[in-house]
Amino acid sequence: MKTGLSAGLALLVLGVADDVRAQAVVRNLVIAADPQPFTPDDLLWMEVRSGELLLTDSLNVYSSRAGVFVPLGELSRVLDLAVGVFPAQRRAEGWVLSPDRQLIVDLAAGRATVNGRVTPIAPGQAAFYGDDLYVRLDLLQQLLPLQLRADPAAQVMELTPTEPLPFQQREARLRRQAGLGLLVGEADAVALETPYRPFTPPAFDVNIGGQLSRDGSDLARRYDVRAAGDLLWAGFEGYVGSDDRGDIGDVRVMLTRKDPGGRALGPLGGTRAGLGDVFSPSMAMGAAGYAGRGVFYTSAPLESLDLATPLNLRGELALGEEVELYVNEVLQAAQTSPVQGRYEFLNVPLAYGLNTIRLVFYGSQGQSREVVRRINFGSGQLEPGRLALRFGAVEQGAAVFDVGQAPSVPDQGRSRIVATAEYGLTPALTLAAGAARYSPETGPARTLGSLGLRGSLGAAASQLDLAFDDQGGSGVGLGLASRVLGVSAVGRHAEYSGGFVDETRQLGVIGQAPLRRATDLRLDGQARGPAGLALPVSFNLRRLERIDARALTNAELRASAPLDRYYVSSSVVWEDERGGGLESRRRLAGATDAATLVASVVQVRGGLSYVLAPDAAIESAYVLADWQTSRSNALRFGAIRTLGPNPTTSLQASNLWRASRFDLAFNVSYETGSRDWRIGLQMGFGFGYDPFARGYRFTRPGAASGGAVAVNAYVDDNGDGVRQAGEIGVGNVVVDIPGSVDLTDDQGRAFVSGLGDSASARIRLDAQGVDDPFLTAGPPVFSVTPRAGRVVTVDYPMRRSAELELTIALRRGDGSARPLSAVNLSLVPESGGEPLAGRSDHAGVLFLEGVRPGAYRVALDPAQAAALGLELVEAPTVVVPPSGGFVRAGEVVVRLAAGES
Repeated sequence: MKTGLSAGLALLVLGVADDVRAQAVVRNLVIAADPQPFTPDDLLWMEVRSGELLLTDSLNVYSSRAGVFVPLGELSRVLDLAVGVFPAQRRAEGWVLSPDRQLIVDLAAGRATVNGRVTPIAPGQAAFYGDDLYVRLDLLQQLLPLQLRADPAAQVMELTPTEPLPFQQREARLRRQAGLGLLVGEADAVALETPYRPFTPPAFDVNIGGQLSRDGSDLARRYDVRAAGDLLWAGFEGYVGSDDRGDIGDVRVMLTRKDPGGRALGPLGGTRAGLGDVFSPSMAMGAAGYAGRGVFYTSAPLESLDLATPLNLRGELALGEEVELYVNEVLQAAQTSPVQGRYEFLNVPLAYGLNTIRLVFYGSQGQSREVVRRINFGSGQLEPGRLALRFGAVEQGAAVFDVGQAPSVPDQGRSRIVATAEYGLTPALTLAAGAARYSPETGPARTLGSLGLRGSLGAAASQLDLAFDDQGGSGVGLGLASRVLGVSAVGRHAEYSGGFVDETRQLGVIGQAPLRRATDLRLDGQARGPAGLALPVSFNLRRLERIDARALTNAELRASAPLDRYYVSSSVVWEDERGGGLESRRRLAGATDAATLVASVVQVRGGLSYVLAPDAAIESAYVLADWQTSRSNALRFGAIRTLGPNPTTSLQASNLWRASRFDLAFNVSYETGSRDWRIGLQMGFGFGYDPFARGYRFTRPGAASGGAVAVNAYVDDNGDGVRQAGEIGVGNVVVDIPGSVDLTDDQGRAFVSGLGDSASARIRLDAQGVDDPFLTAGPPVFSVTPRAGRVVTVDYPMRRSAELELTIALRRGDGSARPLSAVNLSLVPESGGEPLAGRSDHAGVLFLEGVRPGAYRVALDPAQAAALGLELVEAPTVVVPPSGGFVRAGEVVVRLAAGES
C-alpha cells in the first residue's frame, strides 16, 4: 500500500443510501468501542453549510446517545481535502492544506497523528461503517481545522473553518473574477449594442394640467411635452413647456452621442458629446458649468470624478413631480417643482470612493420612481498615456429657440468657452491643465488658465491646482481624501488674490465680494447603534472669507436610518456670518423627516423644520398619507402647517387613477389663512414605439426621459436563434430593469419603459415563473448603454431541456460495486460548448437540471481524480432527446487506479 497522498486518496465509498442498504452491510461494521456507538436506525441525512454557502444538501451522519458521527472520507471529498479511508487496514490517511501537514488516523492502534502531534482516540469516538470512517464531532474538530455544530432536529450542520480551506479559496477566486461590487456571475452579463441610427420613431411624454382657484375666476392651464429618439446618427431630446396661460414658455433641443467605451464620435473618440441646449463643463477652479446653446465634448470617464470636479445632476422633471436626492442613503437635498422642465442639484457632496446616488421622484398623488447611479469619487488619476479632454462653448442662458423667455442668468447670451485636459504621467501621477473665457456674475469677462496635479500621498488621494486670470487674479487649491478607521474624509482649501472669481465655490451668489479663501471638509461614515443598527452619517463644514472681511461658516450634520418600521432622516445646520461692517448673524436650525408603511397599503410621511438658536421655534410641519386602495387607484391626504408671524394651514387631497397606459389625477387644496381653494385635473402618459407590433403604444409616463426594452421570449425549436412563424411565445418571463418590473405576455412579448439614461444599465430576465420546467433560458443578465427614447430589443430564445440522473459506483477488488458520494463529474457536449459540472449525493446519484438536447461524454474532474487515485471504468454516452424531459442516463463506474489499495 502506498502512503501519504496516494494512499490517502482512495476515499472508498460512501455509506448507506437507505435502511435496506444499511441492513445489507451491517456485517461490515467494525467499531472502536464496545458497546457499539450507533446503529443503522440512527442514520440522518444532514445539510452542511458554511455561513450562507451550501456545501452539500445531504451528508450521511449518525446521531445517537453517544454523539454525532460524521463520515471522514465523504466530508473530505466535500471540502476538497486529500484524505482517504482504508477499511481493510482500519486507517485513514492523507494531508490537510499542504503535503507536509500529514494526517493519519489509526483505529487499530487507537491514535491519530496530525502534523506530528499525536491525539489518542477514546472508546466510542470513531467506528468504521461500510467503507467509511465515522468520527465523533469532538474528535473530528481536533483532526481538521474547523468547528462543527450539528442540529439533528433540523438536520443541518454548520461548519466554521479555523483556517482557509480549499472551498473558501475557490469561492474567493470566483468573487474576484466576478469583479468588485458585483455578485458572482454578474460579470458574465451579455453586452447588447444599440448603434445610433439616422432615424428611429421617437418616444413621447405628455403632461397636461388645469387648475381652477378661488371663486372660479382664476384659471391656470399648463402642459409639457418631451420627445426623444435617434436623429442623424445621434440621440435627439426635445422639450416644450407652457406657462400658466397655456402659452409656450420654454423650448429645448439637443443632439447627443454617448459611449462609456470612448467611441462617441468614432475616430474622434469621446464618452459624451452634445449640440444644442447643453451645459459647459466645470473647472477645478474658476469657471462653473452653465446652460446655454452651444456644443459640448468630453472623453473623461462618465462615472468617475476627481476631488475638485463637482458633481452636477440635471435631468427631466415633469409637472407636479418632486425629487429627493440621497447620497449613500443619506438625504441631501430636494426640489419641489421643475425649472424649465428640469431638476438641478449642483455641487453634490460625495464621499471618497464609490458613491451610490439615488434620486427618488414623487408624483403629486404619491406615485414614485427611482433612478440610481454609482459615482467613483477620488484622485482622478488616469493610466499612463491616457488623455482626457472636456470642452464646452455656449451662449450662457440662451436657448436654441428663443420663445421670449425672461433672462435666466445675468449677461444672458454672452459666450462662455471652457476647455480642460488631463494626462496620465505615471500610475500615481496625472497632469491637468485648463483654459476658459467666461463672464462671472460678479465682475467683467475674463480669460483664465490653470495647471494641476492629481496623485497619491500614501493612502490619501491628493490634488493641487493653480489658476490665473487676465484681470490680475490668482488662486491655489489643495485637496486631500482618504479613509481612516472606516470614515471617508475629503478636505479642500483654496487661497485667492487679486479679485479672482471662483464660481465653483459660490454658485448662484450675486453681488457679493470675491473670495479671499475657502475651506471645505466632509466626513462620511457609519455609526453603530443598538442591536447592530448601522447609521449612515455625513458631516459638511464650509468656511468662506471674502475680501471685504465678511466671513461665512456653515456646518451641517445629516443622518438617515431605518428605526423599527420607520425610515428617519434628520439634519442640523449651524450658520455663522460676521464681519464686513454688517450685523453678525448666527443660526442653528434642523429638520427631521420620517416615513413608514401602515397595513402594507398606506405610506405615511411627516416632518418638522425648526430653529434651535437664537430662539427655539418650530417653523413648519407636514404630514402626507398615500393610500393604495387598489393596484390602479391611490388616494393622498396631506396637511402642512406653517408657523411664524402669519401662521397658516394648507390641506390637500388627491385621487390618482393609474391605468395601464396613463395616469389621471384629481386634486383639491384649501388654505385656511387666505381661504383660497384650488381644484385641479392632471393627466400624464407616454407614447413608445413597439418594434414587434411595428407601431406606437401608450405607456406610463417616462418613455422619453429614458430608454425602454422590448423582450421577445419564445421556444427556439430548431436552435437557430431566430423566431420562426411556428415557434410559440413564452409567457411569465420576468423583465427586471432599474425602477420597473414586468412580465412577458402569452406571445412572449413585453415592452417596459424606464430604463434610464445613465452610463450603463442591466436588464435581468428571470424564467423561474415559466410553467414548463423543462424549458431552459439563455443568459439571465444583459448590459446596455441606455438612451432616452431608444428601445433596446432583447430576443430571448428558450430551448427544451432535460433533468438528468446518473449513478456513480466504485468497483472494488472483488468485483462488487458500492455507491460513491461527493464525486465531481462533468458532461462534455460532443458538439462543443461549456461542460456541465455536478457532484454525486449521499446515495451516489448525480442530478443535473437544464441539460440541453444533444450528446454528452462523461468525464471525471481531473483534479479530484488525480488527488483520490480514481479512474473511469465504464460510462454511458448521455443522449438528451430534442423533446427534453426526464432522462435516466445509466451508471458510471470508477475504480482505484492501479497501485492504490
